[in-house]
Amino acid sequence: MIRAQKILLTSLFLAVWALISPVSAASFEDPKFSLELRDANGTKTLGEAFTKGPAILHFWATWCPNCRVELPAMERFEDELKVQGLDGQFVVVALEDVPYGRIQSFLQDRLGLERFTSYQAVDMQAMGTAFQVAAMPYTIFLDENGGVLGGIPGSLEWDAPQIQETFIGHLQGKGTIASGN
Repeated sequence: MIRAQKILLTSLFLAVWALISPVSAASFEDPKFSLELRDANGTKTLGEAFTKGPAILHFWATWCPNCRVELPAMERFEDELKVQGLDGQFVVVALEDVPYGRIQSFLQDRLGLERFTSYQAVDMQAMGTAFQVAAMPYTIFLDENGGVLGGIPGSLEWDAPQIQETFIGHLQGKGTIASGN
């Protein structure tokens, strides 16, 4: 019952938020997309992490209990995006001031997430400030040019059909979030 209420409230929030959220004039050329990320292969800019837009940017941390709960469902969501050819439009960033290897160990050893992709912000303070991360976890929706459409603080039910349909529709450019449909 509580899960159904949470899904309903999240869906309602998304619908209202899409109608009232101002669209930012930012683009993937905006300086905030030049902030650096770290992964197992080294560093790249946030803009280089995205293959195209529209996109979803998600922030998390190992110390965040709600993040730990939602990460396994996010791995399944990421798998679904790959099946649909939408990989590279969902970027997950850990805001942690620890060696990157500790983040990977946490994901693999502690949570058993073998396929999950997470970057680490090289400068977590600058990244958090640039995207006005107000809570953990925090999910931000970007239009096809990198403009911030809005964000949702707190954990989400990534396995919920309504959420997946809305998020995947956004990534496919079907206007579910961008136009409030």
